[in-house]
Amino acid sequence: MLWLCTHLPALPLEALLPPAPPMQGAVPVAVVADGASPRRLIGVNAAAADRGLVAGMPLQAALALVPELQALRRKPEAETQALEAVACWLYGFGAPVTVDAAACCVWVEIGGSLRRCGGWSGFARRFAEADAATELGFTRLPGIAPTLAAAALAARAGAGLARPILREGDIHSRIRGWPLALLPVEAPALALLHGAGLRRIGEVLALPEAALAQRCGPQLPLLLARLLGRAAEAWHAYEPPPQYRRRYELAGSVEHAEALLFPLRKMLGDFALYLRARDVAVQQFRLRFAGSGGRASGLDIGLLGPSRDAARLFAVVRERLEQLSLPGPVLELWLEAERFETAAAAQGGLFDGGAQQESFDILRERLLARLGGAAVRRLAVTADQRPEKTFIATWSAAADSPKEHPPRPPWLLFQPKPIAMPRLLGPPERIECGWWDGRHETRDYHLAEDASGRKLWVYRSLGSAQWHLHGLWQ
Repeated sequence: MLWLCTHLPALPLEALLPPAPPMQGAVPVAVVADGASPRRLIGVNAAAADRGLVAGMPLQAALALVPELQALRRKPEAETQALEAVACWLYGFGAPVTVDAAACCVWVEIGGSLRRCGGWSGFARRFAEADAATELGFTRLPGIAPTLAAAALAARAGAGLARPILREGDIHSRIRGWPLALLPVEAPALALLHGAGLRRIGEVLALPEAALAQRCGPQLPLLLARLLGRAAEAWHAYEPPPQYRRRYELAGSVEHAEALLFPLRKMLGDFALYLRARDVAVQQFRLRFAGSGGRASGLDIGLLGPSRDAARLFAVVRERLEQLSLPGPVLELWLEAERFETAAAAQGGLFDGGAQQESFDILRERLLARLGGAAVRRLAVTADQRPEKTFIATWSAAADSPKEHPPRPPWLLFQPKPIAMPRLLGPPERIECGWWDGRHETRDYHLAEDASGRKLWVYRSLGSAQWHLHGLWQ
């Protein structure tokens, strides 16, 4: 197997309030875990790092050094949602996918993808292009190796796509010069190894396993064996849940719907990744806005057809929000979907007709969202055979059942016009209906031609000698 690991080194910080203004400005910010004593920093932003703060430092010491430090409580739920979004994205490159929240890592097996892409160079090019185009919003470090542990180690070492480990036999020679601190071992064991004068992974690999286990415990030799592929690794395949439910906690209360657009764009982007991972589309989903005191409101979103395009989903949501007045300050956003449709394969036409149809559907959805269903009509075919009754304007967005009508001219006169006897070109088509609305008629329609060669659609009522022009074919 060949694993691609995506490591999110700043996940505890970036998953809190991305991208909150303090994290991008000069205000020092740090993430602190609950439950530990003493409380220690898990992650710091650039402003805090510039002031000398590092992960692992006790909170009290950090506050003594930087009194204006903003200490934020860690949110495991937000981190899990971020890792699941990355997992859904990686489904586009292979399977299985596995997640380790403690290590802030997501892996995908890419052996099959390499064969489809013509080897490592083709896959690396495709992955790099997709990685640059995606808007996940988290710092991501890739690593490639035949074992999960080695791929994660390569990601933490910054090996990236330029230095993949493609064969199991190359792991030892590739990692032996890397710093010992990259190994995911407990702090006491790492301190013991440093106290013995060891600085490189290769120096630890050269030690006898029995001596290493006696001094550092059995977990370290097992970790090294799994790293080199000499022991089996335990992992659980991640599968997207059958129903989608995501929560986003805002940095503060929001009173205007326009301010919700930025977090909603991020939420809908993650939703689109989920839909692609499951190879489904959505036609209806729901947004919920939760405020203080348990007050909540909802907004049902409907599309004209199933879609999994993030831009299309966002366009409809934006139009609906422009018409929405929030009942009160919003503190949380929820996005929920329970029903999904089979994703239609996109196929381009000779003259991009498919793309034009999709653009027209997006336009109709935006008009419906902005103006309301009663303001937008569409033509529909009826079962009535009378030409003046064949088409009606309707508000319904549902597709009509197919109705069989003989060919009709594209240009119908608003009122039939009496004409002289034309030159008939074919047998008649009899239309006899209208008895249910008191306008029962029997007409014989013909294809005809006038003196200039124009093709006409004419009729004569049963029992009448008068001909009428009702339509033009050209």
